[in-house]
Amino acid sequence: MFALRGRISRTARYALENPSAIREIMTVVTDYKLHPEKYPRKLLYLGGGWPQDPAPEVVREEFLKLGGDKELFREACRYGPTRGEPEFMESVTVYEREIFGRKVATEEVIVGLGSTELTAAFMLATLDSGSEVILTRPGYLNYERQILVETLMSAKIKRWDIIKDREFAPNTDELQDLITSDTRLIILTAPGNPDGQIFSEETLEAVSDIAEDKGVWVMVDVAYRAFCFEKEPKYYSRPRRENEIWMCSLSKELRILGWRLAYALADPELINAVVTVEQARTLCPSRPAQMIVSRIIGDKDKLKVIKDFYDRGKKRYAEVGLKTYNALKEEIPNIYPLKPMGGFYVFFDASNYSPSSRKVCNDLLNKWQVALAPGLDFGMEGWIRLSFAPVIETPEVVFEAIQRMKEYFKSLK
Repeated sequence: MFALRGRISRTARYALENPSAIREIMTVVTDYKLHPEKYPRKLLYLGGGWPQDPAPEVVREEFLKLGGDKELFREACRYGPTRGEPEFMESVTVYEREIFGRKVATEEVIVGLGSTELTAAFMLATLDSGSEVILTRPGYLNYERQILVETLMSAKIKRWDIIKDREFAPNTDELQDLITSDTRLIILTAPGNPDGQIFSEETLEAVSDIAEDKGVWVMVDVAYRAFCFEKEPKYYSRPRRENEIWMCSLSKELRILGWRLAYALADPELINAVVTVEQARTLCPSRPAQMIVSRIIGDKDKLKVIKDFYDRGKKRYAEVGLKTYNALKEEIPNIYPLKPMGGFYVFFDASNYSPSSRKVCNDLLNKWQVALAPGLDFGMEGWIRLSFAPVIETPEVVFEAIQRMKEYFKSLK
């Protein structure tokens, strides 16, 4: 019998032994859809971080136009440039200026197959064996796995603690102490995943100052920038600093997650390096998606529709997010949720009930049919992430889930 275990790489073994918690939860979700009779209650899914409200109608209209034009459709089926369609990159400069007030040159833009893929390409372009990457704690669960997979387990990861005493309190002096001559990259998210917090302008500038002085890249992931609940930070609109990489995903902003379309803003020389990496990995980003979206984000009249869509979305997500935060705080004692400043998540500390976030999430999923994400996967054991994005159109589901959670935590006491 063929011995598979001895024929797969150390990297693949790591991936097998450390699967994504969200993807594991999706296995149960899929099983529930196929066999709901196996479960005593309706499954309440609050695990994934993707919006369920539909894309603006203008997106569907442009999609249909492409499909209805034989010449356009034929063109869309061909290979495109590795760096991205020139028309799309030009439309990005319009989008950044009109929506976020940021002046961007096309030389700073590179397009990718979603921010996950594009982030990995930048990792390959900036990291060597033994390079250090500083991630926040907590931080997006996929970064660590990406770094180790893309560098064949050869990079080193350090964590900068940004939550202390159950408060969002990033200390840049502590960040500076983590940096060595091997440090190549610092990754931040604003708003954060899983914590829903936003770095102050002073903090982000201090991080960039420190990194610039040490010769370190700073990647700022702004996947949730269209979901700020209060005033947007000024760094969304200021010019990119020389050592900064801005990772911009259209997946959540335009609600087109399945299209896998993102772009980054970075130093032109670094972009040239990433392009050569992508020539060996992806050949080119999705051409149909670029052709459709460029006709939306490059058109000032259509951008007025998009801006209105974003403004209404912010209010809607803020309302559900703050109600979720208040309900958790009022209904379940001693879990200390963080008040979300943006994004899709409420992050809370369940360690007073159990030291294991995996056990809490498994119990809630298997016994109470409430799907949440364990904080362990985000670097914070004992904490839990609740995502209200999957039920933004049916927010009553959140409060039904919180009542089940309340009964579960009572049983632990």
